[in-house]
Amino acid sequence: MHHTPVVVYRERLLPGAPILFLGLGLFHMVGLAYSAAFGSLIGILLALGISTVSIIFAVATAPQIRVDTSSGEGFLSAGRARINVTLIESAHQLTETHQREVGLGTRNDTAFNIIKGKLPVVEVAISDPMDPHGFWHLSSRTPQKLIQAISSAQGPKI
Repeated sequence: MHHTPVVVYRERLLPGAPILFLGLGLFHMVGLAYSAAFGSLIGILLALGISTVSIIFAVATAPQIRVDTSSGEGFLSAGRARINVTLIESAHQLTETHQREVGLGTRNDTAFNIIKGKLPVVEVAISDPMDPHGFWHLSSRTPQKLIQAISSAQGPKI
């Protein structure tokens, strides 16, 4: 019997506004260049089309952090990585100092990282001996909700 997963937590880490505006600016410059060669209507349509496609691509390919449960099992997914929550020892929000160390690569250099800009970072300790990454560092706009979702998916501690 197939069970549909119940999503406990979901967050898509979209690119920041400066990156999107930079992309839009670059594509509009391309449109202006083509408008000089082929006419302003073609240049404007080309700039709008490329900008629209680039925004859709940026949103569609942005990594997603997700906690779901199915058939009594919980899973944490971050980007393409996925792990059973029973293999998670702990999850906690990093302090600004530790977050800076992670961003600079001076702390847990073998950790799996999905870090976006200035967002808070949650450190997830993994107890799976087969996993080459002992820690996952995940940015989140709502770190306490992510930590609570992991804890909830793990079920009661015995």
